[in-house]
Amino acid sequence: MGIRVSREIAAPARRVWELLADWERQGEWMPVTTVRALPGQREGVGTRIEAVTGLGPARVVDPMEVISWEPPRRCVTRHLGHMVRGTASFEVEPLGPDRCRFIWTEDLDPGRSAALRTAYGVLGQAATPFFSLALWRLGRIAER
Repeated sequence: MGIRVSREIAAPARRVWELLADWERQGEWMPVTTVRALPGQREGVGTRIEAVTGLGPARVVDPMEVISWEPPRRCVTRHLGHMVRGTASFEVEPLGPDRCRFIWTEDLDPGRSAALRTAYGVLGQAATPFFSLALWRLGRIAER
């Protein structure tokens, strides 16, 4: 399952990069999500983070590892959990000194699990609006 959303943001690319690379602040712009860096390094290839999305018992724990780190342009993570597998990338494309485009891509792989294929199909319908809302919120924070 592939998801890709993008948004132009009226803020310098470096500012947007700093917001996305501050793992704990991602919860400010990702709805119903908290993110934390796991012990060890906090940036670069090998950084491990954990996102928890949802409310109460209806939540997904999503451990990830950074597999590509190209500041201030691109970060790719590998999802390592039981429910969420595949890769995610954040890209920041400068469009001028005070404007950029943020692109969020998810390439999720259910593997051989029929249950995950079904879940990804259902969640895929809600994912694009969810990610679009997250990018709108990120833009609001960056543009302040």
